[in-house]
Amino acid sequence: MKKRGSSDFLLYPSLYLRGYVMLYPNYADFVSLSTNHLEVGSHVKVRTLEKQKQFLVPLMETTNCGTVALLDLPGRTLPQWNALPVLNLTGGMATLESLVEVGHIRREELTGCTDDLALFDIHQLLCTAPKL
Repeated sequence: MKKRGSSDFLLYPSLYLRGYVMLYPNYADFVSLSTNHLEVGSHVKVRTLEKQKQFLVPLMETTNCGTVALLDLPGRTLPQWNALPVLNLTGGMATLESLVEVGHIRREELTGCTDDLALFDIHQLLCTAPKL
């Protein structure tokens, strides 16, 4: 695995290989809590205006009281987590169990490891011993 200059070096393998998921609410008009930045690098060779527009979403603004509209959701609450759809990395429908299974299979293919995973141990996840 090529080392990158950011936290994604450890984050993305952990998310994928462990079958982790993220709950992220959808707000009206695509208002978002954060945005992506389009930077030239390994995935983007040319930073065109068309590509930049795909990454721009309106950010949630604070009100005149200094608060954000986090509860501007239907019913002013999040739905029960088990009622939400689960999507895989390509946006296809999945189950939480299938994400974990796919991650375990891929981990075995990449590393040859078949042992059970300890929570939060990146070295065990990638079958590497920490350098002392």
